[in-house]
Amino acid sequence: MKDIKTLLAEKFQDRDFEQQFHGINAFFRLADELLLLRKKRKMTQQELAEKAGTTQAVISRLENASVMPSMETIIKIADALGAAVDVRLMPLEEIRTKQTEAVLPDSQKEQDVVDGIVYYHQEPILESKLKWIDVSAFSSMSGISGKPALRPLGKTKKIREFA
Repeated sequence: MKDIKTLLAEKFQDRDFEQQFHGINAFFRLADELLLLRKKRKMTQQELAEKAGTTQAVISRLENASVMPSMETIIKIADALGAAVDVRLMPLEEIRTKQTEAVLPDSQKEQDVVDGIVYYHQEPILESKLKWIDVSAFSSMSGISGKPALRPLGKTKKIREFA
């Protein structure tokens, strides 16, 4: 089984794939930046939407990178966040060169983390740095719910209940 870096290196041999990847990647980076800055400003999606003159649903779609916003929308949201928009066109040759260079030092990566959110395009954090919740602490809570356990209904019950 191939790891993601090997797979991408193979896929990037196809220049059309590489160009499409970097085009879509820009929207994911925008989504990261928007989410991180909104969290840094301690704003909800609703508060940002009201300040930008749009709806909460639009902010949610932008943060999930499920839409391709216009520059006008990006600028309105940037203004609402007290930020500026920086648009750059980079030749693919420069991007290829940067991909082969060394990764950022750990101190820079730590600066890119805000309240537990990490840019999706950053290198993964080592497992030793993660603080996981001990699941055994919740084992005594397994029988707390007053709801009956879900189990499949028999065929006759299904017909009677849903017919």
